[in-house]
Amino acid sequence: MLKKFALWFICFGLSFLVADVFGWTDQGKAFLYIHLGTGIIIIAIIILVVFIAGGLTNSFFEGSAISLLAALVTLANLAIILFATWGATKLFEVNFYVVYQIMTFGQCLCVEKKKED
Repeated sequence: MLKKFALWFICFGLSFLVADVFGWTDQGKAFLYIHLGTGIIIIAIIILVVFIAGGLTNSFFEGSAISLLAALVTLANLAIILFATWGATKLFEVNFYVVYQIMTFGQCLCVEKKKED
């Protein structure tokens, strides 16, 4: 949970830096691009590690299925957030970028249950 908060606050801080210091775009749009970019980079790293590790070992299919499943779950998570954000903007007259920031912050509050061995 703390990793999620740390990543969210890093993206949030960088979005203000991009918006205020560099002036490239507004803060909400910068947050969307930075947050989606980090998610896509994480997916790319997972897939890259799978193919590099698979090339080094003979048991490519043993570990790759779990890693590729993790990449697909991360991609599905990003798609669900975007769809829910779009739906909220259609139901209520709110800014898409503000709703995206609120929804991603709300996801930081969700705790993943871990199975104890």
